[in-house]
Amino acid sequence: MPQNSYTYIDTPANLINACAHLSKCSVLAVDTEFHRETTYYPEFALLQIYGDQQCWLIDPIALKDLTPIWDVLCNPNILKVFHAGRQDLEIILNESGRLPLPVFDTQVAAALLGLGQQIGFGNLVQRIAKKELAKQESFSDWVSRPLRQKQLDYAADDVIWLMPIYQHLTERLEARGRLDWLQEEQFKLCDLATYQQDHNALLWRVKGANRLKGPALAILRELATWREQQATQRNIPRRRLIADEPLLEISRRDALDIDILKRIRGLAQGTVRRFGDDLIRTWQQGRNIPENECPEPHRRNHHTTGTDLRLELLDTLLRLKAESGDISASILSSKGELADLASWGKLCKLPEPDLACLQGWRRGLVGEDLLHLLHGCISLCIDPSTGNPIIKKQRQP
Repeated sequence: MPQNSYTYIDTPANLINACAHLSKCSVLAVDTEFHRETTYYPEFALLQIYGDQQCWLIDPIALKDLTPIWDVLCNPNILKVFHAGRQDLEIILNESGRLPLPVFDTQVAAALLGLGQQIGFGNLVQRIAKKELAKQESFSDWVSRPLRQKQLDYAADDVIWLMPIYQHLTERLEARGRLDWLQEEQFKLCDLATYQQDHNALLWRVKGANRLKGPALAILRELATWREQQATQRNIPRRRLIADEPLLEISRRDALDIDILKRIRGLAQGTVRRFGDDLIRTWQQGRNIPENECPEPHRRNHHTTGTDLRLELLDTLLRLKAESGDISASILSSKGELADLASWGKLCKLPEPDLACLQGWRRGLVGEDLLHLLHGCISLCIDPSTGNPIIKKQRQP
């Protein structure tokens, strides 16, 4: 069992010594502590690393130059283990300009073994190691110094226990022949494009954007882009600058001036004084966009006749395959995706839909059988000996 001991690193000399040891490890367990409530970018507060039976807690507030540790974490010959590592990787990328590849995400690995699609680290440790981790420091102030002993113990546990969880999951993935699945699932996590801002997508992050169309959508696109630029420059959350609701209301207006802005609910008077002219100018830019260049609303699929019945059959098959494969049904396919497949089923002569359940390892596990069911090549029936649903082959596809 791991021991809860660690070394706190807050001087350049100690950092160099720690990195000399860490650079010799083949696998490192990594976690970060950060705040994001009042800033646009995560406020980096602590870096925890465990390797070769030793744990280091590195203070990024005390240390102005973390280049030595970034060089270690970005060494392609060292595997870095995270749990739900999306935000941790974003922090490292923001701070170092590099992604710490290769990685192993234990939350993703757990999902591939039927332990839940988004299982928390504490629950995972409890299920695998029968150890209950302290939870009291989850929402601590990690920026204030000095950090309390309980905070340091909590932070150390997150990587000390991450290593045996990684080892356990690796063994199970190897035994089930699913390590390749993990690489597929982590592709987006390890893709630099995942962490780059797609300004064309900002529009659809505004809650309620789908209720607009034509010029109003063009205006909202310009306003969403302007808000994002202002929020990044000032390092404040976008909703703290202007919330989604007033942004939608401005987009709906046929005319706009300072007096109109002052009467929009949810738009602070200080915001109007400071940004009123910018908002009017941005609104006008959107208003001037030709109608044929306005964004198109996301179209909802209109499901064909019989979709609901086909969906029930597909969902039953999905759950049977999930149970037999010891994996969560939700990781195999979302309900919406399954409904799209059920709708396509009436017109199987059309090109095969581009759905995740028909790609990669999912296709082999469940996708082919979903297609066979739609084509009438297999059926679902009740096993008279057990009373349970089973899959029965009808004919060759």
